[in-house]
Amino acid sequence: MATMEKQLYIITVQGLDRPGLVAGISEILAKANVNLLDVDQTVIRKLFAMFMIADFTAASKKFEEVKEDLFKKARELRMKVSIEPYVFDESLKRKEERNLILLTIIGKDRPGIVARFSKICADNGVNIERTRMIARGETIALEMLVNVEGLKTDFNKFKNLLHQVGLDLSLSVIIQKQNIYHRAKKLIVFDLDTTFIQQEIIDEIAKIAHVDRQVKEITKRAMKGEMDFKQALRERVKLLKGLPISSLDSILKEIRLTRGVEELLSVLKELGCKIAIVTGSFSYFTDKIKEKFDLDYAFANELIIKDGKLTGEIKEPILDAEMKRRLIQDLIKREGIKREEVIAVGDGANDRFMLMEAGLGIAFDAQKILRKVADGVMTKDNLRGLIYCLNEFRDY
Repeated sequence: MATMEKQLYIITVQGLDRPGLVAGISEILAKANVNLLDVDQTVIRKLFAMFMIADFTAASKKFEEVKEDLFKKARELRMKVSIEPYVFDESLKRKEERNLILLTIIGKDRPGIVARFSKICADNGVNIERTRMIARGETIALEMLVNVEGLKTDFNKFKNLLHQVGLDLSLSVIIQKQNIYHRAKKLIVFDLDTTFIQQEIIDEIAKIAHVDRQVKEITKRAMKGEMDFKQALRERVKLLKGLPISSLDSILKEIRLTRGVEELLSVLKELGCKIAIVTGSFSYFTDKIKEKFDLDYAFANELIIKDGKLTGEIKEPILDAEMKRRLIQDLIKREGIKREEVIAVGDGANDRFMLMEAGLGIAFDAQKILRKVADGVMTKDNLRGLIYCLNEFRDY
């Protein structure tokens, strides 16, 4: 017995949004026994758009009659309707392979954002399945859901190309694979210096000790990965020998949070996320910051103090890049969560293992050595934008 060939049509509806549009159009089709195989509807700035694939095979009315009914209803609703045959590609019968990643692009709006990122995708055989604006205002947030199944190059190279376009346009770009963006985030881990706060604590101490030039030079080399962190830290702390502990209190009073941190913390707490600081900086400061902002965890190095003065030594073992990795692992076990539910944010070479251990690693205003291993690269003005990488802010 011959199989009846399906009569499929594409129906598009456009116009100013108001209640009753979907009901009005779909009712015409339902009364004619036309089945909707697929539908996608959205509203952008009061503009309504609906796209449908409709099966007329078992329709109780002739196609031309249904078409006329749709046009009549569209005129009543002051909408535009178009209908055209759906040309079925036999190759679509096989299951399409999909390897989805989500790009979140955050920053100040400007012409050419979509064009630049879509060109990178097109040039590398990546199909864009969906694009949508999820935030507007002083800062915009744009999401692009893309299928990298046909990617023509190495994924890391593709990721770096996207990050570089972001840097060129002063935009933050976060890339999440499907197993990451579908997961609610339950633990957020921050580095402290020039990430959670604006200052580099040891540089501030060095100013008071009048050794800031020497300390800054060592810090710069360590951040770039040109110098072992433990060695760099010991050398810098040695220069602080004899400084009264009371001097550190003046630095505490001057600490400034990175722009957007307070709002980000508020959202994370509302969502029930655990918040940790894991840093190579000093516990004298992190303990007080943890208490002030009601954080869940804080891990840092401990300065040795004797007779109210710094000895120029630091308590072993030193919290370095490897220990940061182990602390992330320990927190995951302690909280009973998966690594896909963890975000780590840092800015220097000492954070690389921490970012690699998390499901989503964010390089914040970071050195190139860290950007290479990060999933997201954020500019210094956009840390608040991390909100838009949380599962609760999307409907995919």
